[in-house]
Amino acid sequence: MSSYAPGKELDPVLLVNTILEKTKAGKLKWEETPVENVFIASVGGSTTLKVRYDWQGPDTLSLLDENGKLLWIISDAGPVLTELFDLARRIALRVDEKVEALMETLQKL
Repeated sequence: MSSYAPGKELDPVLLVNTILEKTKAGKLKWEETPVENVFIASVGGSTTLKVRYDWQGPDTLSLLDENGKLLWIISDAGPVLTELFDLARRIALRVDEKVEALMETLQKL
């Protein structure tokens, strides 16, 4: 059962922190999109998370339903949102693997 009730204030920082924890634990599979600074992850088949880095404004986390309808957009979660974006990017682009391969190649030079 959900602890959220109509009229109760939703806590964006708690949600972003929970998503960040699940990402760190390897529970969310982030994928790249055609847009360079946007990454997505599906949660339970009914919600899609879309994290976006904006060079000129606040980073955002959007929650979309199974039809792509915007449920909630979060831009006021502080630095944890930037941390989530960075981790989502690293996972989606397999940055760690690519850097490791680069280091191996550099060692052979």
